[in-house]
Amino acid sequence: MKFDAYKVNGMTPADRKYAPQKAALASVLEKFPETAARIRELFLRSTSFQSLCEDYRDCLAAWQYWRQATSGEAPALCQSYAELLQELEQEVRQYLEQEQAPGSLSGKG
Repeated sequence: MKFDAYKVNGMTPADRKYAPQKAALASVLEKFPETAARIRELFLRSTSFQSLCEDYRDCLAAWQYWRQATSGEAPALCQSYAELLQELEQEVRQYLEQEQAPGSLSGKG
C-alpha cells in the first residue's frame, strides 16, 4: 500500500472538512428518500436548512445512544429525544412544503 501524506484514513483535508455536513445530509436523506433531490438542493442553498440537518443528525445519534443505554435515566431520555426527532422531522417537512410554494425559500439562506 502506497503512503499518501495528503490523505489521512483515506480522506483528504476537504473530505474531513465536509464529513460532518455529509453525515447530516445523509441522515435526513435516509428519513425522507422520496424528496432526495429537493433536500440536496435545499441543503446546498440554505445555511439554516443545513443547521436543521445537523440538529437532526445530532438528535438521531443521541436517541440511538439512549435507546441502547441501560441506565435508569435512559427511558426518559430516549423518549425526550424521540419527541425532539419528531419535531425536527416536522421542521424538515415544513421546509420542503415552503420550498414548493412559489417564491418562498428560493435563494434564501
